[in-house]
Amino acid sequence: MVRSQSLMLLVVVSGGCAFNPERQAGDGGGVGSGGTFYIPPIGGATGTGGGGGAGHSNPDANCGARDKPANRLPPDILLVYDASGSMNEDIMNVACAAPGCGAASKWSVMAPAVNQVVSATETDVNWGLKFFASDNSCGVNATANVPVGAMSAAMVANAIQLRTDATGNVTMSSRTPTRAGVTQGAAYLNGLPSDNPKYIVLVTDGLPNCPASGNTGNDDTAGAVAAVTASAASGIPVFVVGVATAGVVSNGVDADVTLNMMAVAGGRPRAGTPQYYSVSNQADLAAALTMLVGMANTCVFQIGPPPTADGTTSTSYIDVFGDGTKIPRDTSRTNGWDYVDGSNQNSIQIYGATCDQVTAGTITNVIVTFRCVMG
Repeated sequence: MVRSQSLMLLVVVSGGCAFNPERQAGDGGGVGSGGTFYIPPIGGATGTGGGGGAGHSNPDANCGARDKPANRLPPDILLVYDASGSMNEDIMNVACAAPGCGAASKWSVMAPAVNQVVSATETDVNWGLKFFASDNSCGVNATANVPVGAMSAAMVANAIQLRTDATGNVTMSSRTPTRAGVTQGAAYLNGLPSDNPKYIVLVTDGLPNCPASGNTGNDDTAGAVAAVTASAASGIPVFVVGVATAGVVSNGVDADVTLNMMAVAGGRPRAGTPQYYSVSNQADLAAALTMLVGMANTCVFQIGPPPTADGTTSTSYIDVFGDGTKIPRDTSRTNGWDYVDGSNQNSIQIYGATCDQVTAGTITNVIVTFRCVMG
């Protein structure tokens, strides 16, 4: 006869570090007749006919399974950040006399907002930073200026400072190779060996140029939209933030139209008009980045490896509960949970209304139950 055991695994979704391994009793009743009598160490009632109740936990003492904590996975967010020459204009997009607007430039005005949000969230978000361009024209390196990782606020602030001259302008001011910046950023994130949810936050003050062929100053809206589309299709959604871009038209190209197209293609458009996140001062940028961090904190949990190494437990045989209510598996990823790392099955994500409850704090405990089977 095959007996089963459920092992309760608590996933803490709040900010604290304490785990509550409380189990819930099963529904089964009484001492079994004609079956094997055994006493569950914690939780479920004594089995009937050799089995336990239908609760979350009805351990078989012979199984040898044991509790282990799991971790909610923080998002990996790469800031793909515009270092073009127009960032040396003021917030009204007016160029200043040489060498630029300095402390009044968009580059200097917006930097404190980036540093503020990254510093405030570095324990909950793995931040990284990538400038575009990497030179004074259209080149974009494959690497990140700040690798994605925890506690990276100081490195982000230092990288921005190193790209800032003594007067407050961006050094090596460049064209706006948005296509290359997003393409290289997505390739970098896709190369990271983690199951963490991954995002690009594109911060730009201008229309994309540097097309794959032709003059470097020519419009590259089509290329930028294609790059954002490809990033989202690869599993890297793109949030689009426009710095002082509202109402800007250059060579007959409307920045609002271009950035709206990119925002929709990136899979994370803003509700309403415009569909990208339009910011015109430091406070706007800080508020937008803070909002995007909240949206990026999705319901992804690491559940593996299984708590036993002898084959009696497997991440393929689990149930998921939110505050005691079973969450169904939903491979359509509409309203339920599903594995997010392919055949490894070491991470799950909760989708739909239940995820909304988790992120809002309405559901405080997500429980993963390993169904342990002994032959």
